[in-house]
Amino acid sequence: MEREGRAEGDWHGDIGEENEKSSWLQQEKEELPPPDDTIVSKFTSCRWAIAYMSAMASVLLITLRHCLSMAVVCMEMDVGDVANSTANSTTSFPNVSAAYNYSYTLMSQNISGVNVTAPSASPSMYKINPYFSRNMEGVLFSSYYYGYLTTPFVGGFLATRFGPKKMIGLSLTTCSVVTLLLPVAFRVNFYLAVTLRVTLGFASGVVLPSQQVLWSHWAPIKEKAQLAAFTNSGVNVGSIIVTVVSALLCGIPLDEGWPFIFYAYGGCGCVWLVLWLLIVFDSPEAHPRMTDREKRIIYYRKTTRTTSVKPPWSKIVRSPPFWALVTLHFSEAWVLTSMTTFIPLYMDDVLKFSIKENGSLSSLPFIGRSIGAIVSAYIADTLLTKGYLSTTVTRKLFQTIGSVVPAAMLTGVGFLNSDQRMLAVALLTLTMTSHSTTMASFRVNYFDIAPRYSGQIMGVTLSVAIIGTITNPLITSSMTLDKSQEQWQKVFFITVGIVLVADVIFLVFGSGQEQDWAKDASTDNDTTLEDTKH
Repeated sequence: MEREGRAEGDWHGDIGEENEKSSWLQQEKEELPPPDDTIVSKFTSCRWAIAYMSAMASVLLITLRHCLSMAVVCMEMDVGDVANSTANSTTSFPNVSAAYNYSYTLMSQNISGVNVTAPSASPSMYKINPYFSRNMEGVLFSSYYYGYLTTPFVGGFLATRFGPKKMIGLSLTTCSVVTLLLPVAFRVNFYLAVTLRVTLGFASGVVLPSQQVLWSHWAPIKEKAQLAAFTNSGVNVGSIIVTVVSALLCGIPLDEGWPFIFYAYGGCGCVWLVLWLLIVFDSPEAHPRMTDREKRIIYYRKTTRTTSVKPPWSKIVRSPPFWALVTLHFSEAWVLTSMTTFIPLYMDDVLKFSIKENGSLSSLPFIGRSIGAIVSAYIADTLLTKGYLSTTVTRKLFQTIGSVVPAAMLTGVGFLNSDQRMLAVALLTLTMTSHSTTMASFRVNYFDIAPRYSGQIMGVTLSVAIIGTITNPLITSSMTLDKSQEQWQKVFFITVGIVLVADVIFLVFGSGQEQDWAKDASTDNDTTLEDTKH
């Protein structure tokens, strides 16, 4: 098997003859299996230290993106309280008129000459958001993705050219600063907040493609699924934190409580940057504490150690496995947007949970997803390492489990109401737990089919997936204006249909084998991260 050239002396400590430079002996040494890892050496290794920091980056990415979901719930006030606060001039509500228009619709006032019988309930029972109306929530949620749409495509290229460490660090620092400014923006002008959310999306778009580039250098073949799943488990942990912790922060009896949600996550991002700069390096060669022993583990049987800034796009766009990934990423984005952005609202609208109950119970699906992702990744890597299943069969098996089972669970949720709310929470938890098996399929399939172009390809699929993340909030918000069970049922059914269609396409066109265009000799003028820095 042909191998890419290695830096001189990479293995000389293991060979035991410092002056040995014979090419045939070097080749023989590379063919030897890597040393065994103990549990301690594995989880204290440089690659796993980077995994811990990458998982924290994923936590930040999700908390900074979705903390708005809980803040919106916390912003809501009784109509009477808004009126009193406005009359006493104790609180500034720049968009209070828009909020009142929505509340008047609920209270059946005469709007645009249409008079509807008012309900018998007291108006004080109705809650409104004094900063923006319910029909503007979709605009606010989607604004993040207007910015996000522009950067993933170039994210893989930028990470390859300048290094994933720099790009991820710069991205999340910008996101943290923007998040710290959001409370002021809401009180000054709604569209200023929208602008900041667009900036937040623009800055965060390079994170996922950059993580792909990072792991294309650091992940051993036998740990691809584990490291990718552990990094992406930060998404689940972030979803847990953003619901549980936000509910607690919302209860702080200062400044209405909800601004502390933004202050807490933005501040954590600034602290994270310091650790990121100290611990993370772009490649094993760049790491000052890397041992030859761990290099052997990382590079064993890898077809390439390099990434390329010039993918063969003409061949990629004609590749069925590529389009299978495009479809899966769209599906994944739709599911996560539905669950992360709107589950707190669903629990408030249909299941009638209080704010504190909402925060705790909304986190359960993501606890299940976090545990399920790590377990399923370990099982998948074990099946591959021991040769029980091929890579292609493994990826399709885990993707199908993560599609069909959640579809059945989510269909059941659509038929439940507040009288069966604990059953609904249980089914939502099972939905996300079973969906986590896609971490051992979709998330690592980039490394399977094109390891040297994984960052750029993810950038493209992510850009397409953003169409789902933009349209989902607009569709969901417009379909749930009355907050009824029937409206949410239709939302769930749409999600089920998207998930199942994507799985069928992957079963037909997906692959677990490195594609010919990814190892084409004509594209071997690759540039390593080390080369680009000189």
